[in-house]
Amino acid sequence: MIVLGINEDHNATAALVKDGRVLYCASEERITRVKNDIGYPYQTIEEALQQTGITRGEIDYVVYTAEITDAISIKVKRITKFKISDYVSEMYEHWKPVLIDHAKPYFWDRILKDPRFEDPKTEYYDFGFMKTTLVEQWNDEFKKARVDVVVKQLGIAPEKVLFKYHHECHAAYAYFASPIDRSKKTAVVVADGWGDGANGSIYVGENNKITKIHSTALCNLARVYRYMTLLLGMRPFEHEYKVMGLAPYAHEYLVKPALEIFRNTLVVDGIDFKWKEKPSDLYFYFRDRLEGMRFDGIAGALQQWLDEMVVQWVKNIMEHLKVDQVVFSGGLSMNVKANKAIAEISELKDFFVPPSGGDESATIGAAYAVFQDQGIASSPFENAYFGYAITDAEVTALVTKYNLREQYEVQENIAAQNIADLLSKGKVIARCVDRMEFGARALGNRSILCDPQKYENIRLINEKIKFRDFWMPFTPSMLDYRAKDYLINPKGLHAPFMSIAFATTALGQEHLKAAIHPHDQTVRPQVLTKEANPAYYELIQAFEKKTGVGALLNTSLNLHGLPIVRNAEDAYYTLLNSGLDGLVLNTTLILKK
Repeated sequence: MIVLGINEDHNATAALVKDGRVLYCASEERITRVKNDIGYPYQTIEEALQQTGITRGEIDYVVYTAEITDAISIKVKRITKFKISDYVSEMYEHWKPVLIDHAKPYFWDRILKDPRFEDPKTEYYDFGFMKTTLVEQWNDEFKKARVDVVVKQLGIAPEKVLFKYHHECHAAYAYFASPIDRSKKTAVVVADGWGDGANGSIYVGENNKITKIHSTALCNLARVYRYMTLLLGMRPFEHEYKVMGLAPYAHEYLVKPALEIFRNTLVVDGIDFKWKEKPSDLYFYFRDRLEGMRFDGIAGALQQWLDEMVVQWVKNIMEHLKVDQVVFSGGLSMNVKANKAIAEISELKDFFVPPSGGDESATIGAAYAVFQDQGIASSPFENAYFGYAITDAEVTALVTKYNLREQYEVQENIAAQNIADLLSKGKVIARCVDRMEFGARALGNRSILCDPQKYENIRLINEKIKFRDFWMPFTPSMLDYRAKDYLINPKGLHAPFMSIAFATTALGQEHLKAAIHPHDQTVRPQVLTKEANPAYYELIQAFEKKTGVGALLNTSLNLHGLPIVRNAEDAYYTLLNSGLDGLVLNTTLILKK
């Protein structure tokens, strides 16, 4: 059985899954080159068919990752196109009138008329109902439009287009993608900003089946984090990771007053949440109380409060369900520091967070949920290389098209030892090979690599290549047999996807100076096995032979504000417009002279 999963919001994505095994998964942004592009992933679906050889007629079901999706947000591409100033305007023109002044808002009326948000080239849905029906009917009408666009592209029967409850998609992904012992009872925890009327859910997984225990609309952890990101002058839905990276720098005396404000609002109540003091809203309430406090103190307090809350919540869930094994997904699972706090719960024996737990991975979860309905057990991930595969012919064509041999040193059939030699001599080399990894974090096939021992590489990459905030940490890809040398991981938790942070050993702090958080010395590693990526493993081993260091600094291959590269053309553009020393395209090295 073949199922196509579709997500339209929070990074439009398509996943093609056959008999519980992922054949393809990628986000529309990789093709359009528009960061966090949302809407119907038409081009990605076409690529999924092309890359896998699956025909339209072979698809048994198409499943969306939510029963309800906001038509306005999709039409104007809110998450894609909104600037920080637009989000601030939304606070004043929509949420303040609605929640505080109890007046009629006018924000969305204005936005729908704003020419900045017209995008006819990618408007695959028919939004005509917005002019002919009442607002109260838009959800039902948009659901019909969502079916129609699939039928039009794929020729599938309308009854084969399904809609899954959003948190069921996250839960199915968390459980079935994980290598946990499925014979044991497992707590499956979901937390995000919002989806189908909930922002927190608890499922039980056992014997290849998940069952919902509880859902809540009061798990406002991710929502508070989002609005604090905006208050700190950064872009919500995108820059929360910057707040997380900033948090460790705050001194305790700066954290304390802001922490008391957060602690006075949302609190854990058993396996649910409640308000200690209910805010009027999640923006102006905190703005008024945090005004005058330093930015780093707010970030530090926010992260500490989040850590405290998720630890207490997960402890209560474990006690309620009588389990010692937990898997976690949803947008909040992207916070690796909170995951670290959960992992350190003493009663917890096994904990796994699959890669990129935001809505992009819900596409896979939606397909998994359909397979569960059919009694088919889905397979845990062996790796996450599910996207576009760069070809040797593509590389040859690029070299010819731009006459690269005249401008660069071009070496074909480059050996891992030669690349390792360049890295050991201080070169910064990009690697764009084989299949693209899906999700937010590069895992070696669309990565920028360098020596993790050299602290100066942090500044070099931030200023000359990534053009990003100075405080943001990098991360390492490390050989599995060296993980014990670098990580403090007494439970031996599985960590192949940069989804959990760990404290580091003294040797880790020496060997990985540039690839750990500069202040608190934590790390969110990719612990790599040979089976997951043999060629990348060979490269790191070659580097280890030259330096004694069994890891490389790994950051995503993209310029700041652009998606991770997809193909050879994208990778060459990055080389051309950055301080990279060289680029590996499959087995061809393009080195600046």
